Amino acid sequence: MDNETSTVFPSYTVHPVPRLVPWLSDFHLSLLLPVAAYWFMSLIFWYIDRKDHFARYRLHTPEEFKQRNRVTAAEVLRSVLLQQAVQTALGLFLGYVTEAGDFRGREEYDIAVWAARIRRASDAIPWVLALVGIDGTTLALQLQTYAASLNVHGGATTTTGKPFQLMTSIISPHLGDGLTYGFTAWEISAAKIAYWVLEPAARFGVAVCFSDSWQYFWHRAMHSNKWLYRNVHAHHHKIYVPYAFGAFYNTLAEAFVLDTIGTTVSLMLSGLTIRQTMCFSTVSVLKGVDDHCGYRLPWDPLQWLGEQDTRFHDVHHQSWGIKSNYSQLYTTFWDHVCGTACDKSEVELAALYEKGRRAAVNAETTATAAGDTNAKGSCGK
Repeated sequence: MDNETSTVFPSYTVHPVPRLVPWLSDFHLSLLLPVAAYWFMSLIFWYIDRKDHFARYRLHTPEEFKQRNRVTAAEVLRSVLLQQAVQTALGLFLGYVTEAGDFRGREEYDIAVWAARIRRASDAIPWVLALVGIDGTTLALQLQTYAASLNVHGGATTTTGKPFQLMTSIISPHLGDGLTYGFTAWEISAAKIAYWVLEPAARFGVAVCFSDSWQYFWHRAMHSNKWLYRNVHAHHHKIYVPYAFGAFYNTLAEAFVLDTIGTTVSLMLSGLTIRQTMCFSTVSVLKGVDDHCGYRLPWDPLQWLGEQDTRFHDVHHQSWGIKSNYSQLYTTFWDHVCGTACDKSEVELAALYEKGRRAAVNAETTATAAGDTNAKGSCGK
């Protein structure tokens, strides 16, 4: 019997996925959750700042925060809230146009499609073996015989022969019984792994790779082009001492290009579902806030993801590091490929950070002395 015609693809009927929150659609939740995550994470670091917890892990002192930043916290707060309102409105519009929503009901069909792909791939194995003079069917039968001899040893059943049985199935996949929709058990098992694990992982991988590439090259362009820097990106660099809720302190133009367009295209290319989008967007926001938090906490899981951590991005916010470390969020791949990663040693970085701390303390002392002098002068009049 022909292997292709013996397979049957199950019929299916799709219906909307039940809501995670009964009174709110998953699409609307995917817009609100990143905003909520932004402020929740920011409030945590605000509390840490106010209580002066974990001071040993600070990258900057409170004096630096007061002396070096060129924008007030209130201005940052208003700007971020406006940006989030505009981005949410654009998200609502795009969702209305694309009729965004998740559906279920075709899982078994999609698994059967993956099983068919796996069968086509495994059908090529005998042809590949034939190129080196090996008959695939004969080898499969030999492995099957050898596996059977290993399965019974001293009258007791053993699993020693299992790997050889699997090899037999792959080399000659249509030997044996146990068919589901015309596919063998191993084909269905492999298809389930592909559908439930490998395919989502690949989608997230595409989203991360595209998003990081988009962010890097646009971010670098905004530093290389004087007009873009002056009119679009310099706004963000009024913050020399980054803090959590200042992560998204950008012009609306920058937010639209880097975040709105970049995220939309990455989601379209990767094909993430609404719920996968929810996870990706929320983690991305948390990572962005964490990269600006000003603390290098050893137990922070978001700083375990690689070299792209709080200190890496903080270097970019310093006057001596502003032409390096353009990568944002997940990887530093393009910085290393393009030679824009900061090449200063740990000793050099420590000296530069210490110099900034001393300068801030001196400026604070000078400002305090000037204030006292002015106060005395006023009293003497």
